[in-house]
Amino acid sequence: MTLSRPATKLANALCLVPIAACAPPMPECASVPYDQESMRADVEWLAAPELDGRVPGTAGDAEARRMVSSRFECFGLSTIDGGSSYEQPFTDASDRSTANVVGVVEGADDTLAQDIVLVSAHLDHLGDGKLGANDNASGVTGLLAIAQDLADQDAPARTVVFAAFGSEESGYEGSDTFYWEGAGFDSTDIVYSINLDMIGSYDSEGIVYALGTMPETPARPLLESAMADFPDLEVGLGEAAGESDHETFCRQGVPYVFFWTEDPACYHRRCDTADVIDYDNLVEIAGLAGTLTASLANTAVDLRASVSVGTDVCGIEE
Repeated sequence: MTLSRPATKLANALCLVPIAACAPPMPECASVPYDQESMRADVEWLAAPELDGRVPGTAGDAEARRMVSSRFECFGLSTIDGGSSYEQPFTDASDRSTANVVGVVEGADDTLAQDIVLVSAHLDHLGDGKLGANDNASGVTGLLAIAQDLADQDAPARTVVFAAFGSEESGYEGSDTFYWEGAGFDSTDIVYSINLDMIGSYDSEGIVYALGTMPETPARPLLESAMADFPDLEVGLGEAAGESDHETFCRQGVPYVFFWTEDPACYHRRCDTADVIDYDNLVEIAGLAGTLTASLANTAVDLRASVSVGTDVCGIEE
């Protein structure tokens, strides 16, 4: 696995692509992870009308990818392909040029560093006034907080890869590209998938689902232990689910935890805006997912033994 850090600093406040109304200045890289005001600023920026939902191939998409890249650099994450960019470009089925944004916290254990714990959230939404604050600026914001938190700690035993995937709304095209075309590593080294999608509407039903945590999975006891530090969160455990990027990986035998909150009022609607996000619980959910990520990255349990390469372990009824 070849890892390197970009040598050049990314501009933070310049509008480098033609947007009808230039995107507002990017929020500053927070001094500490899980800061509510900083996370609010990230959601508001990613779901700003000027970015119009971060539709793949648009200027808003390019600006959003630039923001995630700048954060990865700020946190000191490495690129996974040895290059100067965090982006993995691809052209989706609608002939739109977009990219995944991928950053790495390299594992420190001589034996376990080859194992990859993947943390993902999709960056794109629908546009045409559908801004996607919950779907999925919330998940990207959570991913960034977790990346900052992990980068601030001592290096984990396993390698942790953070991926903001493109073109999820059209059928997991970014995660498919990541798995099947690779990004400087062997996809069979992915031992767990943590996926964050729509984690900003806890208050709609008073629960966050941690799907895929069936009793026999390695993440289940680790998550149950982590939940003790988040007593105000109601967490739904045990149910299998697809319909987000983790499905790419569980279809190939990778166990997963999918963090998701219900949003019956505004799912894929114009009311999915930054002002309706439940920021109190967004911070808590990101913290819980981050604690689980660190636990998986450091556990003595043989996570590779839980992977069934080439086998569908999604547990989803067709």
